[in-house]
Amino acid sequence: MERCADVLARPWVAWLLCLAAGLLFYAPALSGELIWDDAYLVRANPFFRSPVFGAEVFRHWLFFDSFSTYYRPVQNWSYMLDYWLWRGEPVGYHLTNLLLHSLSGILLFELLRQILPGLTGGTGARENRAPIQFAALFVALIWVVHPVHNAAVAYISGRADSLASFFALLAWLLARRACEARFVFSKAAIGLAAALTALLALCSKEIALLWLALFAVHLLSFERGVGWRAKGIALAGALSVLGAYAFLHALPAARAPMENGPPLPLDGRFLLMLRALGDYAGLLVWPGRLYMERAISDSAIYGSVASWRAHPHYEYLSVIGLLVGLAALWLCRQRWPARRLRGFGALWFLLAFLPISNLFPLNAEVAEHWIYLASIGALLLLAGTVFALPRRAQIAAGAFAALSILALGVRTSVRAGDWVNAETFCLRTIADGGATPRILSTLASHYGGRGDFVKQEAVLRKTIARFPDYAPARINLGICLSKQGHAAEAEPFLRVEKTDADETAHRYPRTWPAALNLARLRHEAQHDDEALAMLAGAHARFPETWELVQYESEIRKAHDGAAAALPAVADYAAAHWWHLDSWVTLGRLHYAAGEPDAAVAALRAASRLDIYDAGPLIDIARIELERGRPEAALAQQLEAMRREPGQPSHYLMLGSILEKLGRQNEANAAVQKAQTLAAEARRGS
Repeated sequence: MERCADVLARPWVAWLLCLAAGLLFYAPALSGELIWDDAYLVRANPFFRSPVFGAEVFRHWLFFDSFSTYYRPVQNWSYMLDYWLWRGEPVGYHLTNLLLHSLSGILLFELLRQILPGLTGGTGARENRAPIQFAALFVALIWVVHPVHNAAVAYISGRADSLASFFALLAWLLARRACEARFVFSKAAIGLAAALTALLALCSKEIALLWLALFAVHLLSFERGVGWRAKGIALAGALSVLGAYAFLHALPAARAPMENGPPLPLDGRFLLMLRALGDYAGLLVWPGRLYMERAISDSAIYGSVASWRAHPHYEYLSVIGLLVGLAALWLCRQRWPARRLRGFGALWFLLAFLPISNLFPLNAEVAEHWIYLASIGALLLLAGTVFALPRRAQIAAGAFAALSILALGVRTSVRAGDWVNAETFCLRTIADGGATPRILSTLASHYGGRGDFVKQEAVLRKTIARFPDYAPARINLGICLSKQGHAAEAEPFLRVEKTDADETAHRYPRTWPAALNLARLRHEAQHDDEALAMLAGAHARFPETWELVQYESEIRKAHDGAAAALPAVADYAAAHWWHLDSWVTLGRLHYAAGEPDAAVAALRAASRLDIYDAGPLIDIARIELERGRPEAALAQQLEAMRREPGQPSHYLMLGSILEKLGRQNEANAAVQKAQTLAAEARRGS
């Protein structure tokens, strides 16, 4: 065992184990497509396709068209880096998620290696080093491979947890290094790095506030090797970080929260807390049925004795939660070895659990990825219990932990395979009992996206039957029916009275497609006045929604020409300088209205908003060519080809420009290249 401890004392060995475990067991997620919120965050999200948004992301909530107040600019920074590296390929985003989680495991190991001696009463002697090394590694490895973290690792949009953990752990380690530094300059430099890293953690996800709290609790109550002067400086640094974060968090415009009805009374919230504790404890011990948006209540439970008897699992969760809480309290009170470790682990879990306990308003009752931070506290409590066992029992516990890592890793691999595409993810979630309205709607949207409207309609009708008050399902059913040509049947699902529309808009963030599609039906029926009136009403409720402005411009252009469509688009683009589609549309409208200089200016502005989108540059090249300026067209076309190499249409356009310049041989070569690329594409397909 001592020899193993000597090997594990070399940091790179443990680092490789954590890295290999994370990459190996989560590998099935690498082939995953974009699922659920991924469709927005790494596709429709306007704030990650160019470095020009580096500062702009601090002025917006994570979701532009939503009620949520998630302030996570660093998450957008990470998507910027991924987009630059991978050009939007999902495998790159998944790889980043896996690396962030694995690296967080490495940093967790390093932190535990440093703080466990003080929590276990270890002296640092050779005979005491082995258990500490094994405990640090096993806790880190179990945390890395535990399947309950799939929603934070295999799901691209879930990376905020691992991103915040990575920076928070790094900040904690840097703060410890600053306290140990001998020279004032070194202390200041490392301390500043720790503060900046902590700020990055806070700007990754709000959960980093709890990381700061844990750091402060450990520093004040459990850290014995740091003097009070150094502790005071560290706490002052933490407070300055909080002040900087508060300033940044105030930059986005205020947003009204979604209306969820009055909160439950205190006794009801306490019962939900026990159920949540029971559910999370069960997931940590036996992660069998894993799915997003877990429910631990049903309003019909207490409607009758028969209904109560039909839902016994809810009461089991309450009992399990109560027993888990009492067991943790009992373990912390026992004067066995490593009592401080058990106490710190329990306190860690408590601090991380309270915000997700249902004592405070939440947008769901239980979510697997919410236990990402709290699970470390549970593992530390368990490790503190193992330290209290006799030596032989500790060895047996270590062997069991090794087997558990393997078993949990296999379960993680199976679960990671659920995220391969939206259909697989939704169907397996539904099979495990997670048929929530949003999951069913996600499945329906997947079918609609691939043009299978019959399946989409069936899922939406099932959703409405089970959740008749879920307005998005009714709206999406109307859209689905209209796409199938059933306009008369679609209209009742899309048409909502103004009072109901206002209420729905306050409950759900994306109900504007109802007005948009109803306006489309009115336009197709040649009732443009009605269509424009519907769009105006929807725009008043959803003033930030580009799609409403865009369709209004299409109607006005078709009815009165491009000049009539310009004002609304110009106003939107001016108010949203970062919105690519609005600037592209503005440029094309200017050109259609006979204003080529304004068109080129708008398209040039659009070209700076996406480092890989060649569309605006191609449009500029066409305009310049039609204006008799082939030299200017050539410069734009070559830049477009650098952004999107290997596109046959780009070479055809290049050939046309070169021909205008009298460079016939080069033009012929460009056309030949286009034909070759097209042939290769046909063979590849």
